[in-house]
Amino acid sequence: MTPFKPLKEFEAVTSILSKISLFGGVTDAQRNDLLARLDFAAFQKGESIFQAGDEPSYIYIVKQGKVEVRLAADVAGVEKMELGVGACFGTVSLISMHKHSATALVTEPCEIVALSRHALIGLQQQDITLFALLMMNVARELARRLILTDDLLLLYSHKAGKA
Repeated sequence: MTPFKPLKEFEAVTSILSKISLFGGVTDAQRNDLLARLDFAAFQKGESIFQAGDEPSYIYIVKQGKVEVRLAADVAGVEKMELGVGACFGTVSLISMHKHSATALVTEPCEIVALSRHALIGLQQQDITLFALLMMNVARELARRLILTDDLLLLYSHKAGKA
């Protein structure tokens, strides 16, 4: 497992954070506070960032490279989605406190920045306003995903009814 270390190069991440819904609406001062709480790790092609069944410990952001999130299906993996620069993942597992239901596999050399559970708890204790804003952003993102899931479910049930 690749160990995460504190992020030291903030400049390269600042432009990415401003495009991620999780960090929407934060002030410059709040963004700087978040940058100081982020960790960093580099991964090689073929490495996994986490495996299905692992305990969640981070919200991950792709800084560079690509990651494929796969759901387990017996022996063979089933691709769920491919994530590129700026993609944010692992949020659901960390917030819900459930083990990861998928595996995150690096498909090309990758740099990941991450917000740890520990940093998130520290934020809750030290800046409740910023913590509340992040949680509201998480709720909005999860609501968007739920709407998409509902739409897909309706589409497939409609198609199944015509078969």
